[in-house]
Amino acid sequence: MLMWLIATPDKGRLKGLAQYFSTSVTTMAPAAQTDQPELEPGTGGRLRRAQGDQMQAFGILSAEAGTAGASRGGTANIPAASRRALADELRVALELAPNATQGPRSVQVEREHDGVRITLMDTAQQSIFAGPTAELNAYGRALLAQVARRLQHVEAQLAIEGHTSAEGGAQSAANWRLSGARAEAARDTLVADGLSPDRFAQIVARAGTQPVYPDQPSRAENRRIAIIVLSEPSVLPRDGSLRF
Repeated sequence: MLMWLIATPDKGRLKGLAQYFSTSVTTMAPAAQTDQPELEPGTGGRLRRAQGDQMQAFGILSAEAGTAGASRGGTANIPAASRRALADELRVALELAPNATQGPRSVQVEREHDGVRITLMDTAQQSIFAGPTAELNAYGRALLAQVARRLQHVEAQLAIEGHTSAEGGAQSAANWRLSGARAEAARDTLVADGLSPDRFAQIVARAGTQPVYPDQPSRAENRRIAIIVLSEPSVLPRDGSLRF
């Protein structure tokens, strides 16, 4: 059949035969990838650039996000080493406070799982209040001035508790009012010494419900205030390699 077609002097047939046996090569430009779904000629479908093809990752470290936002919100995740250092620094500063008399110390600084607790209490030799009132005396104000100075650079919120002895009844109305007034007096003094008012998360009245010496409810040390440096963990993951 091929020989017959060649022998037939029909130019149209010869041209069609030549096209039939020739190998056609289609040249086209490489398909450009794009962030938008497009139909590219010759690709046979849609092309979309995968998110993993980005040369640079976007977002910030989750650990950085946790600390950056927490400090401005008044809370901070204070690790154990920092709590220990803060407690030691406060203990030294408060031991050097002026107007202190000899005898049992009226200051306790303790590390707890939720922060650092600073307790300022009356003793038989040294009071921090002017009698059975909520008015801080010169020694109490000097102690709180040292606390405020050390806490100005600690990015964490604070709680204050006021306590009384059990004289007149551990939960008497007078003791509830007095313990609340002592906590508020401590807050006002700390603010006057430079702490921002929005640093305080809780002002709590305890009356005589949590004595230091339960078997001696009238003992002087039961009359006290406590400042707690709150250490709240971040709600974000702590994996510094996590990106989003």
